[in-house]
Parts: sequence; structure tokens; C-alpha cells
Amino acid sequence: MADLLAAVAEFVADPPAANHSNPPFPQVLVPGSDHPSLEALAAAIRKNKPGLESLLDSSGAILFRGFPVKNAEDFATVVEAFGYKSMGYEAGAAARTYIVGPVFTANELPLEIRIGFHNEMAYLPDYPDVVMFFCEIAPPEGGETGIVQGRTVYDAMAREYPEFVRNLEEKGLVYYNFLAEDEWKEKFGTDDRSQAELKASKLSKKLQWLDDGRVKVYHGPRPAIKQLKENSKTWFNNIGSSDPTIPNLRHLEYGDGTPLPLDALKASLAFMNDHQVPHKWKPGDVMVVNNHAVLHSRHPSKPPRRLLVSMLKTS
Repeated sequence: MADLLAAVAEFVADPPAANHSNPPFPQVLVPGSDHPSLEALAAAIRKNKPGLESLLDSSGAILFRGFPVKNAEDFATVVEAFGYKSMGYEAGAAARTYIVGPVFTANELPLEIRIGFHNEMAYLPDYPDVVMFFCEIAPPEGGETGIVQGRTVYDAMAREYPEFVRNLEEKGLVYYNFLAEDEWKEKFGTDDRSQAELKASKLSKKLQWLDDGRVKVYHGPRPAIKQLKENSKTWFNNIGSSDPTIPNLRHLEYGDGTPLPLDALKASLAFMNDHQVPHKWKPGDVMVVNNHAVLHSRHPSKPPRRLLVSMLKTS
């Protein structure tokens, strides 16, 4: 780790007090001078990009704290300094608003709703390599972003529920939801089923028409386990965003259409909750997350809370 930090010497490492992992998770970087500027931050990111990428591979998440990042335009400057390609959010399932450049709002579900652990857009064949978050307004209470390393989740679940994990690796996952007749007509902007199917396919979705007029909209099968660069395996899915205690809201199944075991689902959620690092936001925080290796969640909060996000491809 000392060698990696030497590669980003213009920053100062500031390990989070409540987290004693090695390497630190997240790795916290603060200004190396008393008077940091946005321009200097962007220049340091461009200069130290290989070292920062090594830190991101090693830790899974980097938190920039104490830099003068004030608004969406400033955040866009930080994002663009990394030189990655914004992939937008056209096929994504969450409610988001485009702001500027590579910047969108974070999930716009009401703040009192908990959003479970997930890898961003893991239900799609194309998903971000890196997700960046920016805190513009920190909530007065709650609203932490939980992060957990997928390797630890995989290792624990493979040890305690080997058949479940083996089925995930072999069969993958299907993610689905149901739309009433008026809902699918509004969503796809047509009352013609063939046109709806065409529009859905462009968003990597498939449609199954039901006798009662509803349609089952599904993604997959998608891999639920990924291989990382160092040949370790990681939990890579949106299982944590489901509620396995309410069958009608589960919205996922094995790739062959069979149901997932409820006990294993509950165990995976419990493990992620118990082993998360709940990041409490401060205004100006920028967190860079390796989307392949780290799952994130949102704790309920009191308003106001405003986080912005950018979803990026590294190549």
C-alpha cells in the first residue's frame, strides 16, 4: 500500500477511523495543501491516474474529501479528469434526471425508502466499470451509502450455501417486473405489442405477454458471479435490491425460471448488512467505486439529501 500511496503523492491518505481493513475501504484521500483548488484536483487526477486506478483495484473505493467540489459542474470537472466514457442511463431502471455532462441525479426514490445492495446496472449486458458519487447536500440524519466488497460476500455465501452459489454461477439470474396494460403502453409509447417488443429489445429487455393483459418485463439471464482481475470471484448482482420476505416483490429467479431459495437470499442480505461500511456523507465528498468489485446501497434519510452520480466505462 505504501508504494501505491507514493504513486499519488499529491494527495494525503486519511484512513477512516471506524474501518481498520487493509487496504482501507474506502481509501480516503484529502488535499496535500492548505488551499486546494478544483483545477489542481483535476490536474492531480490526470497526472496520478495510474496510481489512482491501482488504489481502486486494491481497495475497491476511493473517497476524495475536503476538496472544493461545490456543484454539478464541479463534479463534472472531477469526473472528466479521469478520462472515462460516460455511458448515460437510457436502459437503466431507476428514476434519474440528467444534469450536465456525465452527471445525473442519484436514484430519485423517496428518501424514506431503503435501497438494497447492488452493483450498478448488473441486470444489463452492458454496465458501468466505475460509478462516481458526489454529495451536494448532506442529509441531517441517515442517508448513508453502504458499501461492501463483493469478494467477502461471495466467499461467505460459497462457504455457507455452496449449492445456491453453484446454481448462481451455472444458471445466472433473471430480473423481472410486471406492467399493467396501461403502464406498458405508456412506458413504450405505443399500444402495438410488436412495437413495444422492438423498443424493449433496444433497451436489452424481453417481454412476455400474459393472459390478463399485463406484461412480464425481464432482463437476463445475467451472470450473478464475476471473475476479478486477480482471479478471485465476486458477488455481482442486484439480489440485495429485492425483498425476499415478500414473494410478489422478489422480482428475480434463476436463469432457468426456477425460484431462488428464501433462506439463502435472507442470509446474503444479512451478511451484506452486517459487513457493510456505511459512509456518512459530507458536502463536497466524491466517492469513486469499482462497480465490478463493490456493491452499494442507500440508507433511509431525512430530507434534504442530494447526491449526484456518473456511470462510466474505463475502455
